[in-house]
Amino acid sequence: MSTTRSQVSLDNVADPVARGLRAHGTARMIGGSLVGALCAYLFVVVGGRRLGTVGFAPIALLWTVFFIVATVVLVPLEQFVTREVGRGRRVLDTDRRVLMTVIGGTSAALALFTAITNELLFDGNRIFVIQAALVIGLFGVMQVGKGILAGHRRFATYGLVLTLEGLFRLGAAFLFLAVSPSAWALGWAMVAAPLCVFVVRPWRYDRTTDHDVVATPAVGFLGSYFAGSAASQLMLAGAPLGVVALGGNEALRSVIFTTFTLYRAPLTLIYSLQGRVLSFLVRSNGNGADIRRMVLRIAMVGTSLVVLGGVVGWTVGPAVVELLFGADFRPETLVAAFVAAGVVAASVTQIMGQALVAAGSTGQLASAWVGGLSIGLATMLVSGGTVGFRVCLAFLVGEVAALGLALIRTIRST
Repeated sequence: MSTTRSQVSLDNVADPVARGLRAHGTARMIGGSLVGALCAYLFVVVGGRRLGTVGFAPIALLWTVFFIVATVVLVPLEQFVTREVGRGRRVLDTDRRVLMTVIGGTSAALALFTAITNELLFDGNRIFVIQAALVIGLFGVMQVGKGILAGHRRFATYGLVLTLEGLFRLGAAFLFLAVSPSAWALGWAMVAAPLCVFVVRPWRYDRTTDHDVVATPAVGFLGSYFAGSAASQLMLAGAPLGVVALGGNEALRSVIFTTFTLYRAPLTLIYSLQGRVLSFLVRSNGNGADIRRMVLRIAMVGTSLVVLGGVVGWTVGPAVVELLFGADFRPETLVAAFVAAGVVAASVTQIMGQALVAAGSTGQLASAWVGGLSIGLATMLVSGGTVGFRVCLAFLVGEVAALGLALIRTIRST
C-alpha cells in the first residue's frame, strides 16, 4: 500500500494535474488538436484542388470509410485505455491480447471491405487494399498510445502526437503528389500520418499506479461502445455512402464529403480532446446530482448552438466550401444548414456521453445512437427532394433524436 501511495505521489509531482480540468499541458493539448485539424483540412483542400471532384473520389471514400472505422472502433479503444490507465492499471501487460485482437481484426476487415468494393469505389486499384489495412493498423497503435498518455495525464505529449500526425500527413501529401498527382499517392500520405507514434513512444509511460483496482470487462465495455459508435458514425461520416445508395454521382459524393469534412471541425476537436474530459471524470469524486446538473447545462447550451449552427450554415456555409475547394464543390444552401446543425448536435451528444463512458455504462450510450440512426434512416427513405437534400436532412433529424435520447439516458443513469 505504501508503494502505491508513493507512486501516486511521485506522479503528481512529475505531472501536477490532479487539480481538475485546469491542468498543466491542457493548453498544448488543445493547440495540438487545432494544428492537427488544420493540417487535416489542408490535406483535403490540397488533394481536392489537385485532383478535382472525380479524381479525388477514391480518397473521399477511403477517408470516409477510415473515419467511420476509426471512430467506431479505435476511438472507443483509446477511451478504454484512458479509463483503465486512469484507474491505475497497466494495459499493455494485462490487456495486450484484447488490444492486438481489436486492431488486427479491424485492419483485416477494412482491407476485405476495400477489396470487395474495389471496382465500385476505388477505381479497381488494388493498392488501396494495402493502404486501408496499413492505415487502420498503424492508427490503432497510435490510439492506444494516446490513451496511455491521456490516462497518465501527459496532455502536453498528447498534443505533440496530434501535431505530428497532421504534419506527417500534410508533408507526405505534398511529397507524394509531386511524384504522382494521383489518388493512390494521397493514400500513402494517409499511411504516413500515424508513424509519428514511433517518434513519441508513448508506451514508455505505461505503468501500474494502483495494484488493487479491479479490471473493467473489456468485451462488455467495448462491445456496447462499438455498437453505439457504429450507429453514430454511420450518421456522421456515412453521407457519401448514402449518396451511393440513392444513386448519386461521383461529383455529388465529393461535394457531400468535403462539406461534412469541413463542418466536422468541432467534433473532430472533441474526439481529440475528450480523453481530457474522461480522465477528469474517472478521477473525480463527483456525485450523481453534480453530473446531472452538468449534463443539463450542456444540453441547454448545446440546443442553442444547434440552432446557431444551422443559421451559420445557411448564411455562409456554401460560400466557405466554395472558397476552400472551388465552385464545383459548392453545396446546396439547405444541405449546408442541415450539416452544420447536425454536426453541432453530434458534438453535444459526444460531450454528454463521456459521463456514461466514465461510469462504464456504454450500453446506455449505444441505445441513444442506435435510436438516432433508426430515425435518421427512416427519414431518408420517406423524404423527398434531391439526393443531397434527403441524405443531409436524415443526418440532422437523426442527430437531434440521438441528442434527446442521450440526455434521457444520462439523467436516468447518474
